[in-house]
Parts: sequence; structure tokens; C-alpha cells
Amino acid sequence: MDKDLLKEAYRIATNNFHRWWGLFASSFLLGVVALMVYGLLPDDRLRFLHYAWGILALEIILVTYWLIYTFWIPKHNQKCTGLVICIYADSNDAEQNLKRDFVDSIKKQFTNSEIGGVFKIHTIKNHLAPRFNNFESIYKLHKKVRGHIYIFGEVKKRKNGDEQYFLSLDGLVLHRPVPMQVSKELGKDFLATLPKGINFKDEFAFTGFQISADIVTKAVEYISGIAASISGNPFLATRLHNDLKNRIASSTNRLPGDQVILSKIDNLLSNEYAIISAFYLSKNDQAKTYENLKLSLELNPKCYQSLIVESITSFSWENDPKKSLSVLKKCHDVADPTWRYNEAFVHFWLAQYPSAWKQCEKIRKLNYSNEPDISRQVTEFNENLLRTMTDKPVLYFWLGFNYYFKQKNLPLALKSFETFIQKADNSMTSLTQKASSWLVDIKREGNWK
Repeated sequence: MDKDLLKEAYRIATNNFHRWWGLFASSFLLGVVALMVYGLLPDDRLRFLHYAWGILALEIILVTYWLIYTFWIPKHNQKCTGLVICIYADSNDAEQNLKRDFVDSIKKQFTNSEIGGVFKIHTIKNHLAPRFNNFESIYKLHKKVRGHIYIFGEVKKRKNGDEQYFLSLDGLVLHRPVPMQVSKELGKDFLATLPKGINFKDEFAFTGFQISADIVTKAVEYISGIAASISGNPFLATRLHNDLKNRIASSTNRLPGDQVILSKIDNLLSNEYAIISAFYLSKNDQAKTYENLKLSLELNPKCYQSLIVESITSFSWENDPKKSLSVLKKCHDVADPTWRYNEAFVHFWLAQYPSAWKQCEKIRKLNYSNEPDISRQVTEFNENLLRTMTDKPVLYFWLGFNYYFKQKNLPLALKSFETFIQKADNSMTSLTQKASSWLVDIKREGNWK
């Protein structure tokens, strides 16, 4: 058989296997090889009809494999985070270098860093990648893959004086269980750390793809840490962000995107340590609470979550309500209502009733989505205090205020205000008058006499 014909069939089969003519060429080569093998068998050792059935079976296997290779996109169904790389290479050289120097480098860097056990990398086949090269089409790909972070774009090899590679990248974050709006914000940060375009000469292809992979790895680790924190895993977030910060700090050459990451990572770590500190506070683990609180405040002395934790530890563990108030004063510019609830409580505790009432008036006007949870935490904390405290009747006023205005729990509000009026002393006259007025309203609303 003509060798040139076989060479051409082999070229078509290897370069265009995903096309119907690539399947035809592969089927032709399989048939030729099978017939050549049959010709080497001793005469009368195997009937040709039986051998033909074997060839047919191989052809069916080939067609099945072709269908899977050409159309099937694997779905991410693991608990780890799915990174989907969908980059189209417009030439065989570009495709081979992309796989060998870019994708493999990302996998190696993941394996050697904190992010190794967190990610599963999915690479979309080159012939499928052109179908998913913009943001709209990535959403379609997401329905098939169900990944979390997408890197997409293309690499071209062009002659621009010397032969050069041109790599363009975009990214999209669709991280569950992060809400869609938050994912969009993460996506903006992600794009800020990714270069829109990189070009390098063919002779520097290895270095160019390695550097590009390094940029992508850092961007993915940065965004994954944020997503982990938002998703309720600050321990993983601190691991990823500390690893990333140390890698950038130890690098002699700063890459595009490094400065963006460094400008934000201390604040991110501060917030993550604050969340961990709050977790250990809820477990009453003083050593780990203070350890993470210190790490947080060293990175950002104004970290709101840490200041809230510090105000609680000052009151509960250090028995220093005045220090708690001084800490809360640093929070006055923050819109979140938690500090107001804490400050009102401490003012009540210190018998600074006018100051406490000023906060109560502001709290009554607040309307935040997280307020019911904050108020429930307040009432739980105060109910626990009153099991051992007998000299703080004003706490019943504070309980009644929360039950009535924030939780709409009329029976508990009634009980708390009645108890307060029974136990109040002369220093609480103004509060007693308010509680008496509210009791009238509560009984009317509940149809109680």
C-alpha cells in the first residue's frame, strides 16, 4: 500500500481525531493494521470470517472511544474545589507547550503548596475549548462541569518579527456555597490578579508558560482562600493566604498581580483570624482565642470582628467593662449593629443609664438583616448572666427591650419588664417609666388584662 497514503491518514488521525474525517482515517488505519497482522498468521490457523468479526469489534470500540473523546466533558462531583482550565491552542506546538509547561506546572505547584489537597483540576480538551471562550459560554460549561473557578482564553503562536506565543486569560468564580453576588465580587478580584495578555518568544516558551502558570496559581489560591473564609472555613483560608503571602514575600521577582494580592492579604488574614478567634471564644478556649486575636490585630488593629471579640473578652474574662467600652469606641464608624448592642449592654452594666438609653433609641431605628440573630445572642447571654447575678435588675429591662422590639416575643417581653419593675431601684426611675408604658402596649397587643 502507498506509504504516502498511510502517512497522510496518520497525520489526519492524529491532528483531527475529533473530526469525522479523523475518525475515518483512524478506522482506515486500524483496518490496514488488522489486515497486515492477519497476513502474518499461518494459513488455515484462523478463518477470515472470525477475524473480521474481531476487526468489527475493534472498530466499534474505536467509534465508542471517538464519541467519548469528541463530546464528553467530565463533571466535577467531588467535595474539593474544582478548577476548570479551558484554554484553546490554535496549533499543535501551542497545544503541546500549553499542556507540558502551563497545565502541568499548575498541577505541580498545587501539589507542592497548601492548595494541593484542596483542588481537583479539570482540563477541557483543546477541540472543545473554542466553544467556551467567553463569559456567557462559560456559564454553559458550568452547567456541565459544576466547577468552582474557571480559567479560560487562548494561546496563539504567531510570527511577530520572531515567532512568539500570545496567551490571553480570563477568569470566572462560581464558588458554592458562596452567593452569586459574592461570586461576582470574587470574580472582580480574580480578574484583577490575572493578566489579560502575555506574550513571549518561542525560545522562551518554557519560561513564559511557567511564569504564566505561577500567576494563575497565585490568583487561584488567593480567591480560594477568600471563598473558603466566606463559606465558613477560616482555618483553610488562613492556610492558603499565609502560604501565598510567604511565597510572594520570598520571591525575588514580583509578578503581575502580586501587588494586588499583597495590598489586600493582610486585611483578609486579619478577618480570618478574627473569625477563628470568635470560634474559640464560643468554645470558651481562652488560649486559642487570645492567640488568634493577637494575630488578627497585629495585621490590622482596626479589624472590626477582632474588636468585637476583644470587647467580649475584656468584659467576660478580664472583668474590665471599662476596657470593653474603650474597645467598642473604635467601632463607631462601622455600620454593623453588633457593637451598638454590646455598648448598650456595658453601659447598663456600669449603671450609665442615659448613655445606654441613647444606644437603645438608635437600636430601635435599626433594620439590618442580621439583627434578629444578634438580638437572640444578646438575650441568651443575659439570661445566662441572670442565673447567677441578683444585683443587676437592669438586665431585665435590656432583655425586655430585645424581646419586644427586636424579637416580637410578647410573653417574654411582658415577663422581663414585669420582673424589672419589681426589682428596680430609685436610680432606674426613667427606665421604669418606659417599661411601664411598654407593658400597657404589650398587654393591649396580646389582648391581656
